[in-house]
Amino acid sequence: MSVAVYAALISILFAVSWVGHAFLWTTVLNYLYARPYPKVLLKLWRLATGIGILCFPLLLGSAIPPSSLGSPNSAETSLIQLLDGVCGRAVVVYWSLCLIIGAVVYPALNVYRALRKPPAALVSERTQTRDFGTELGAAAVGNGLGLLAAKLPFNCIFRVDFTELTLALPILPPGWDGLTILHLTDVHFHGTPSRAFFECVFAEVERRWPKNDLVCLTGDFVDTDEHHAWIGPLLGRFRGAEGNFAILGNHDANHNPERIRQSLTDAGYRVLGNSWCEIKIRGVRCVAVGHEGPWFAPPPELDEAPADVFRLGLSHTPDHFYWGRSNRINLMLCGHVHGGQIRLPAIGSIFVPSVYGRRFDMGVFEGNGTTMVVGRGLSGKEPLRFRCHPQVLRITLKTRD
Repeated sequence: MSVAVYAALISILFAVSWVGHAFLWTTVLNYLYARPYPKVLLKLWRLATGIGILCFPLLLGSAIPPSSLGSPNSAETSLIQLLDGVCGRAVVVYWSLCLIIGAVVYPALNVYRALRKPPAALVSERTQTRDFGTELGAAAVGNGLGLLAAKLPFNCIFRVDFTELTLALPILPPGWDGLTILHLTDVHFHGTPSRAFFECVFAEVERRWPKNDLVCLTGDFVDTDEHHAWIGPLLGRFRGAEGNFAILGNHDANHNPERIRQSLTDAGYRVLGNSWCEIKIRGVRCVAVGHEGPWFAPPPELDEAPADVFRLGLSHTPDHFYWGRSNRINLMLCGHVHGGQIRLPAIGSIFVPSVYGRRFDMGVFEGNGTTMVVGRGLSGKEPLRFRCHPQVLRITLKTRD
């Protein structure tokens, strides 16, 4: 083997193992961000993750000097010397693990995601996009957290997708054919985007869908204590003919959650919390369930809930999909993960704060009679999106043939 070919092979193996290293560390980060750990610890770990991913060459370089990899003979000698020490063996084992993940596991997951069939419940999906950044200019930016990030090239935080989903659920109560649900999630009021941006988005929602049977909000309303005042004027404009329902998210837990609940109640929403209630929609009994865990406890207990009626669930995180299946939730609406906010070509999302990683990053999922819709949200504490537009969802339910 020539030195040039050998060097190219080593470079490829190094790059693949670096991908595996990044995937491994990001997986741990995703899991931790899905748990109710203190914000300061999560931020420190996120910083450590970024440094750890970038410093992968230093990790290998400290154990295997790059100069020793110039030829097969020198690499063999270096590897033999490395395996003589405990730390050296640990580095080789870790490098081998990263190489397997980067060469096999990560590509296999991407292929699986690309070939995944749409769920049977999804009849149609239609999206139209409106660029409020172009329309409002600097007025869309506001004065909140991450002001400079909002102005970065290719940032799409102002390009809002208005998505219409038609779902044919396995079980739909009589008289619910054509029932409509306006689903809003993760508005993250903190000043950027500006209030003018949200005013324009919600005016467009009212223009497109002036009448809805249900309005459902699935958490993360504010990122500062000063922006509670936006909740009533901005979200109180929506009225579902059959009811308005809301739950809180993880960011709300840090900004006077009881005040948020009261603001939503005053705005005309029934705040479910971690509980259930029996309601009637179009005269048909059903159960509305809220799940704000793991940031609010205890989780809802459904042992005493009627077992013979439709169950509509609002969960901030899609991590409760399997909980929903075991508790016979027919339709579950979620947010929290923002579609990853940054989606790379051919790869998709990377950082998704879920114990399941990228599995439920956005879209419609179905299993064992439970259909789950995961919205990308309208905003985020970090106003930065790439190939992942903010989203408003309008769902129409149909009887499955």
